Amino acid sequence: MHASYSRRRFLSRLTALGAVPLLGACAQTTTPRGAPTIQPARTALLLPLSGPKADLGQTMAKAVWLVEDSRGLPQRVEIFDTGPTPQGAVAAANRAEDAGAEVVIGPLFSDHTAAVMTSPPKAQVVTLSNDDRLAATGAWVFGVTPAQSAIAAAGFARKNGWGSIALMQPGGDFGAQSATALAAAAKTHRLKLMPPVPLAASEGLLEQLKEAEGGQLPDSLYLPSAGAKSRRAAQIAEQAGLGVIGSLQWADVPTAALSPLKTLRFAGPDPRLFNSLSSSYQSQLGEEMGILSGLAVDAVMFANSLPRDRNGRVQITGTPPREGLLGQCSFRKDRTCARQLAILQLKNGRVSKVA
Repeated sequence: MHASYSRRRFLSRLTALGAVPLLGACAQTTTPRGAPTIQPARTALLLPLSGPKADLGQTMAKAVWLVEDSRGLPQRVEIFDTGPTPQGAVAAANRAEDAGAEVVIGPLFSDHTAAVMTSPPKAQVVTLSNDDRLAATGAWVFGVTPAQSAIAAAGFARKNGWGSIALMQPGGDFGAQSATALAAAAKTHRLKLMPPVPLAASEGLLEQLKEAEGGQLPDSLYLPSAGAKSRRAAQIAEQAGLGVIGSLQWADVPTAALSPLKTLRFAGPDPRLFNSLSSSYQSQLGEEMGILSGLAVDAVMFANSLPRDRNGRVQITGTPPREGLLGQCSFRKDRTCARQLAILQLKNGRVSKVA
């Protein structure tokens, strides 16, 4: 489903829309005087506009439209509905290719992206999934990966003088990826990596941490997930004097749920940029925007800033890093994204950047 009709309905709800002061450098490319104008890439965005995740996809679409209309992006992104299935994602990618897209942003989910890449479109595919393994399929992975959060957490631990770190490990594939990511990040930042504790053991957290390391507690604890069990574990760790650091998932937790935590830090977007758009979104629509909407905005603005080679083809590698709502980002040659997340803390009811 093409989203032009939904866009008209969305725009009819906006009145006296003011400028959103964000990402000017990422939204535009600088062209030397006298040089030919570089046309931005024709960009398609694949989102779940129907099905169980429709609310999420529509929120992401509205954030992109809000920025387009307030900042005057060089083009209008075309949005296609993937629906709830991988087959729907393939159909959406085909429609985007038929419409002449040069860069396809999305799909949002790993299995949807894998399905699209079994017979990839001619366009560059920039998936919003957080699974770096999709790079092997030929997709560019733009989602915020477990590795990006772990790197930010380990870097902050080292900066704070904490010499050791342990993982409160959630289950499943996400937990396994988080463990691998923290191990690599701890090695990079010269931190002693303590044995992980399963998230299910939150009530016996301190005992398990001590048992795993001969009676000694780590200096810091990293929590990739942000559910009720993780928040309880964070409270226990804080009371024991551990430094507690969360992943990007914590940036989407309501302030009221974070308020009992006094020293928690977590990876997140730069508040200066993200809060500007989020506040405008809420004032115009009366809704919360969310981190994934910021990711969609970053991806669209990144695509609009891409240069072309001498043959007019869009280039992704070799381009300078771009400032985004979720931090400075650039693509490596292996099609994974390097992103510099901020470290945030809730203090006196306000989230602020501490690193």
